Amino acid sequence: MLILLRILAFLGVLWLLRKIFGIVMKQPAASDPGEARPGSTVKDPVCGMYMDPRLAIRLQRPQEGDLYFCSEECRRRYLGGVK
Repeated sequence: MLILLRILAFLGVLWLLRKIFGIVMKQPAASDPGEARPGSTVKDPVCGMYMDPRLAIRLQRPQEGDLYFCSEECRRRYLGGVK
């Protein structure tokens, strides 16, 4: 019985460490607020609309990271203002 309790305690500690490590490693960097994660929303930089990243139009820019737009019109406006 004592061995079973030790095994369960050990597994509980492993589970807790895994959860803590997962939370720490998955936090987005402060410089990357538009990073798309499952269950999250992203903000269109032109009109400010929030949307599901799976439905948004994505633009990859090395200096700014991924940008998400609600429509082609907002994407065109953004590209027209950025040189």
